[in-house]
Amino acid sequence: MTVKDYLCYFKWIYIIFAAVGLLAIVLHAGHWSIAKAVDYQRTNTACQTKERVFDYADVLSGEEEEKLRSLIARREKQTGCDIVLVTLNEPLEEYARAVEPGVDSSEYVRVYAERQWEEKGFGYDRPDGDGVMLVDNWSREDDGRIHTWLCTTGRARDAYYTDDIDHLLDNVYRYVEENPYRAYKTYVNDFYHDMLGWRLFHMNVPGFLPLLAGIISCAIFIALNWSSKGGKKTTTAVTYVAGRQPRFPVSEDRFLRKTVTSRKIESTSVSGGGGRSHGGGGGHHGGGGHSR
Repeated sequence: MTVKDYLCYFKWIYIIFAAVGLLAIVLHAGHWSIAKAVDYQRTNTACQTKERVFDYADVLSGEEEEKLRSLIARREKQTGCDIVLVTLNEPLEEYARAVEPGVDSSEYVRVYAERQWEEKGFGYDRPDGDGVMLVDNWSREDDGRIHTWLCTTGRARDAYYTDDIDHLLDNVYRYVEENPYRAYKTYVNDFYHDMLGWRLFHMNVPGFLPLLAGIISCAIFIALNWSSKGGKKTTTAVTYVAGRQPRFPVSEDRFLRKTVTSRKIESTSVSGGGGRSHGGGGGHHGGGGHSR
């Protein structure tokens, strides 16, 4: 089989890739247009601070903090949610148990996040309203682990479920030890994409890849069909005529005995229930945490 024959054999796959690529381009363009058009107006005037980046752990440079502030300001207008980042490097046991006696060490950071959100009056639409806060405490608690919590409220809580929070925090943890700035930038951008509904099976695919796949697939399909139209005609009306008498090549068909045996295969179908639930959180807060 030649390369051409091989490509022809899979031509329908190229058509499918081209269609998927075109669809991805249309969706990406629509997503970009919506992001450009949306500009939420802030209605919460009671928030006690305009700061969104609290790098108490000092893991970011001054330039990196400014870049994050600029990015957050833009993403807040596009999502209609406050986006807050807090880094710490201190034990939270005393603080957390003063607020919630008996709370487990894995949730000290949750108590801190919810309390700070309420005390400072964060929320894009109103105090304690729409928004999200990532608290990353670099200090190890009694269990010897570093804990991180994503606190969600309002529309952000409605949009985020356990799987969604796990995916976002997994992406943060992918970079946080080697490059905290990249990790926290990922947090902001992932939240933005999630709130605008641009998540498909949690795959982050660069926008140029669907376009490239579509172009290549279309090019191969066009080339195959173009070449097939230029084929040389080798059979004419007189091909099988000799001396005004029709003549056909001698052919012989051989049929082999074939026995077909069918067997019923028993199958078992198992179905189960499933659902999505919010991560832990107190009161009207949602959220979830990771540790490292």
